[in-house]
Amino acid sequence: MPRSLTRREDFRKAYAEGLKVTGRLCVLYLLPGPDDAKAVVASRKVGGAVQRNRAKRLMREALRLVVHNPSGLAEKIRECVVVPGDTEGLWMVAVARRRILEANVHDVMAEVRSLLAEPLERNRDDNRRNH
Repeated sequence: MPRSLTRREDFRKAYAEGLKVTGRLCVLYLLPGPDDAKAVVASRKVGGAVQRNRAKRLMREALRLVVHNPSGLAEKIRECVVVPGDTEGLWMVAVARRRILEANVHDVMAEVRSLLAEPLERNRDDNRRNH
């Protein structure tokens, strides 16, 4: 299980240098890092404290079920985003959008899967061109 990102500099680096994948319910930032780390963010634009907490719970659960489980996508995504020998981990920041409040965990899981399919597809296309 990845550690939690907590330092402001780490967030800034993920936002500035990370691969940004945008969806209806959330935005994912993927960045090669020295270790595996994740963060779930919901700003006040999402709503009050209750709504923000619900949004973060939905995001955490979706990431746990889709990415951070034994058969999840974490390894595949790491292969696409992380350069071998350069870094060993993947930092992931998930930012909830207001529409997540209208969704359930299955909707969020589906979106996370589709958002993460984009870098996987891009990597697959690059591999085809190189061979």
